[in-house]
Amino acid sequence: MFLKKRRRHFIDRGVQGALMLRAALYWGCCLLIVTLVLLVWQTVTGPARIFYLQFDGLWFRYGPALVIALCLLPLVLVDVVRMSNRFAGPAYRLRRAMHQLAKGEKVHPITFRQGDFWKEFADDFNRIAARMEKAEQSKAGLCCSADAESDPVSVG
Repeated sequence: MFLKKRRRHFIDRGVQGALMLRAALYWGCCLLIVTLVLLVWQTVTGPARIFYLQFDGLWFRYGPALVIALCLLPLVLVDVVRMSNRFAGPAYRLRRAMHQLAKGEKVHPITFRQGDFWKEFADDFNRIAARMEKAEQSKAGLCCSADAESDPVSVG
């Protein structure tokens, strides 16, 4: 079945926003640790200088790498959003369909897009929804047959 291409990648603000924040924090911590290691290495292996002068040499040597890392951060965050959409989108569709099912509305079978995670959840949900619909139909059939038996039909 052909499915539409995603128009929205930011589906669940809570989950995807937390993932973006976590990725940015990891990036920042990594950058800070690398900077500290380089600073200590330069201090230990280089000539004896006042500590704050070590930062000048660090910036001169590794400044371009920092600029490149700053340019890469938005790309990493966009990738986190796109990747997280592969599970946030299916979770959103399942939640919406379960809400409809809980309200007693008819639910169409759920299909996930190519590359989405948790495809087996859609299959399981579709089986549950079909089973509930079948149970509702048999319940309605029993009610109708019980009503027909209790109503006497007068033959004239």
